[in-house]
Amino acid sequence: MTSSQTQLTFKKTAACPASSILLSYRLEKLSRKGAAAVKKHLSSCDFCSAELPLLAHHKPGRKRPSEPPEIPINLRSLAEAIL
Repeated sequence: MTSSQTQLTFKKTAACPASSILLSYRLEKLSRKGAAAVKKHLSSCDFCSAELPLLAHHKPGRKRPSEPPEIPINLRSLAEAIL
């Protein structure tokens, strides 16, 4: 598989847990069975494995801003190149 093929398949799928589930896993708020299922999924999913560390920046109880933040230009360029 070439690197361009890898980039094209790097996305959340229907089999991936929701971000809220990953956040609960990170905060150790899932049942043992739920945590085991997420751990198993993480062992084979690069996307969710990459998303999990990003959730470390989530501040519980923080209200969402009314306007979404602007995407940094480098990230926007990368997303446009991939899509």
